[in-house]
Amino acid sequence: MLTREENDALCRVGPGTLMGDMVRQYWLPFYLSSELEADGPPVRVRLLGEDLIAFRVTSGEVGLAGQHCPHRGASLFFGRNEEEGLRCVYHGWKFDVAGNCVDMPNEPAESNFKHKIHHTAYPCRERNGVVWTYMGPLVEPPELPHLEWNMVPEAQVYHTIRIADNNFLQPIEGEYDSTHIGFLHQILEPGDPASATEQIYVPRPGASGFLPYLARLDKSPVFETVDTDYGVLIATRRNAPDDSHYWRVYPFLLPFHTLIPPNGYDNPLQGHAWIPMDDEHTICLCFTYHPTRPLSEDEQNGVRLGFDGLEGLHPSKNIFHPPSTRPYGKYWPKLENDNDFMFDYEAQRTNRRYSGLPGIWPQDSGMQQSMGFIYDRTKEHLGVSDSGQIRIRHRMLSAARALRKDGTPPPGVEDPGVFHLRPAEAVLPRSTESWVDATRELYRVEGAVKGLGTPAST
Repeated sequence: MLTREENDALCRVGPGTLMGDMVRQYWLPFYLSSELEADGPPVRVRLLGEDLIAFRVTSGEVGLAGQHCPHRGASLFFGRNEEEGLRCVYHGWKFDVAGNCVDMPNEPAESNFKHKIHHTAYPCRERNGVVWTYMGPLVEPPELPHLEWNMVPEAQVYHTIRIADNNFLQPIEGEYDSTHIGFLHQILEPGDPASATEQIYVPRPGASGFLPYLARLDKSPVFETVDTDYGVLIATRRNAPDDSHYWRVYPFLLPFHTLIPPNGYDNPLQGHAWIPMDDEHTICLCFTYHPTRPLSEDEQNGVRLGFDGLEGLHPSKNIFHPPSTRPYGKYWPKLENDNDFMFDYEAQRTNRRYSGLPGIWPQDSGMQQSMGFIYDRTKEHLGVSDSGQIRIRHRMLSAARALRKDGTPPPGVEDPGVFHLRPAEAVLPRSTESWVDATRELYRVEGAVKGLGTPAST
């Protein structure tokens, strides 16, 4: 259980806050390259409590500037994006991507006033379909983190963005909560006379793999955690047949990158970047990728359209509200607290869906947003199954405090190569002494790409 002071320190991300200052040390992925057109319309962005405007200039470079013109405060959302800069339509002041005022037509031609004006601007870089920004203190930012999902060719990855009405820590903790998978995401058989509770404890007929088999067979996995130079390595151990254990290995990459272990041979890998928009809203950047090949047509259809009329890990194409004037105005989903995420009690009662919620991300987000914008963790009652969440909190607080007290750079900031990891699964003999050593070649990208097929089939 956290103290109120610790909970506040973890969740507040604005300028000058403990966590906000730490997150600013890292590059932040904040937009999809395909959504920014050269000399096209600017878009409203909000990051770490700051209102910003993103735009792509004539040459293709992306700018990220403070929303309000430094002259009289008019919004640059209305700016003319032309000829390598954004021009405020109020009085014509124009700014380049570095924040330099390059034109001030309402001042005398002989005036040097424009050279004294510098607008808030953050450097941006692009890689494989994602735009990143650095909001930290370094004049020369570090390299982009070597995250595998953002280093494979664009044909091998699919990205989506949605906005969630909750603090960024809630979905991070949800991603590393392996026990909820055995309940919240379970698929039931409506024609089975057994109750839902009975069904989820019995592997589905002919089932193999994690979700339909092992997540039902062992509902209370053992959690183990190790602090690392990138964050925390978290693993869950479940009992499996033939005197073996089934391990799922989840690296947590500071400050907010999560990875989801695979489920069988040659399947794409998945995860999220949970970027804080502000204290109470999160930009959910979801990715599905394959390390060695393009995504197949079936895999692309699955992430775009969901399955059996339900949402998958990604939001489907038609699930968003019409574009609005809010930051990230086209990324607010229709499934939200105001309509209880379209919870269907009849579907729950008749065992069409265990949760009654329409798919994977609404199930996760429905639970996380139901906690409120910022959950009061002083009211928690944590068990041994919450070991991953406890370790993540401790690691984040320790890194933020070390930065504040001694100026110690947070894990990975000075060595972006440490993030070159992938999630993994493994079936190991119960006599295995070290799961870390036994799975190292699976979660280290330098190792071979390996899968397990269906090791736990009955």
